[in-house]
Amino acid sequence: MSTATPSDAELRRLLQRAAGGDIEAFVAFYDATCSVTWRLELCRHADPGLAKRAMVVRYAGAWLHARTQARSGLNARAWLLSLSPDLMPPLSRTDTLPVGA
Repeated sequence: MSTATPSDAELRRLLQRAAGGDIEAFVAFYDATCSVTWRLELCRHADPGLAKRAMVVRYAGAWLHARTQARSGLNARAWLLSLSPDLMPPLSRTDTLPVGA
């Protein structure tokens, strides 16, 4: 894989290898996607500690469910970002309004 932004096909291949237990492939997937995931979690939580915990949960889920990415119909990045169990702003944020407010 090149040092440039990897293509979705490259990310899918990494996830397929990770699904077979290839830790190095998963580390490469993490390295290629962690900056966008970190920005998302920091926006969601507004607290670096909470964002870090959310990252751990998200990537643990990605490791456990890597085999399902191909069936999801989503590209690899979208699949990773969709692993969050909630769509509402997290309760850790006190400056957000409830949906519909």
